[in-house]
Amino acid sequence: MKKLLVSLLFCTAGVSVMAQRAKVSSADENLKKQDLEKAKADIDAALQNDKTKNDAKTWLVNGKILEAMGTKQKSAGLALEAYTSFKKALEIDPKMKEAILEMSGPMFNVYATVANAGYGFLNEQKWDSSLVDFKHAFEIAEYYNSKNLGTTIPTDTALTFYTGYAANQANKKDDALTFLKKAADLQFKGEPALYVVLGQLYEEKGDQASWLKTIEQGKALFPKDKRFNDMEMAFYSKTGKTNELLSMLEKKMADNPKDEAAVLDYAIRVDNLANPRDEKGNDAPKPANYEELIGKAEGAYKKVLELNANDATANFQLGALYFNKAVVYNKQLNELDSKQQTSPKAKELQGKVEGLMNQALPFFEKADAAFTAKAANLDAGDKQTYESCLYALQKIYAIKNQNAKVEEVKKKLDALK
Repeated sequence: MKKLLVSLLFCTAGVSVMAQRAKVSSADENLKKQDLEKAKADIDAALQNDKTKNDAKTWLVNGKILEAMGTKQKSAGLALEAYTSFKKALEIDPKMKEAILEMSGPMFNVYATVANAGYGFLNEQKWDSSLVDFKHAFEIAEYYNSKNLGTTIPTDTALTFYTGYAANQANKKDDALTFLKKAADLQFKGEPALYVVLGQLYEEKGDQASWLKTIEQGKALFPKDKRFNDMEMAFYSKTGKTNELLSMLEKKMADNPKDEAAVLDYAIRVDNLANPRDEKGNDAPKPANYEELIGKAEGAYKKVLELNANDATANFQLGALYFNKAVVYNKQLNELDSKQQTSPKAKELQGKVEGLMNQALPFFEKADAAFTAKAANLDAGDKQTYESCLYALQKIYAIKNQNAKVEEVKKKLDALK
């Protein structure tokens, strides 16, 4: 009878193990049927049993179920639980065949669910939460790719940028620099803000070489974004290297005297050096060599117009050069007290203002005509320039009491907006 009793005990133990393994199989079958509640109940039972809780297959199936639930509910929490479960499966059996066959799709879904949660927080401007989820997404991808399971999760350049952006907004500068640098190395072209923010980070660190390289990279990828010209001017100004910039630009122009774009680029840069702005975009004090710089800019604008009389940007910029000089004299005129308003000084200033406004007007009108001719194809930078041109025209026409033209320009501004 004792032998019979022992035999029965062994038999019972075998049945118990088989029953728990059946739970794993049942959980997998219910997952395939999308009956996630039954699948989770079965796998939880297997995870609580000493016979199957240390089985790699159990943790793999648990991960797949959690992934399916997380994907369905768009839950980063469930997705991260699935990730933990997949890791547990591979810790128990690093070479499990089922992982190669069954883990690829679920692991990518886990990565995507966590990343999308990060984007959700980003849209809500919850920078810290967004950064946490984005970093988890990168962790998932790096872990899976390190296991050589036959497929990989590809590097997402947009996610790389937005992780750095969220980090910067959350004031996590080290993380921001790490991810933004990686995005720049990948030549992400989706957002010029990448190169603006990265440049600012290098400036804060005092890394002049990387600062200038980032500005140049941004300018090459987004040639019509005026922020990079401003950043470049700021770089050379703050590092005391404006003479180097001028020499470089003048050589480039001398090497390409008939290159309209090169001459215009030189003119705008020198104009910006003559009329610096602070970090908030306000006028900064004029440099000591203002007259020299503004003269060089004026000559270069005229050279562009010799090459192409209808260049919209060059016409606007030359008109703006005269207009801005008029504004300076007008400010001096307004600063005179009432007794001085009829003085020879006042008359001299008034004459300069009127003369410069008259000088600017035909160039603004040519720019208006050129922009109007290509109105259907204006990009954001051209629209901004055209808008500035129309505001200047409106101002000059108002000073001249040409009310009909003021109304005509107003209609163009309304249409442009």
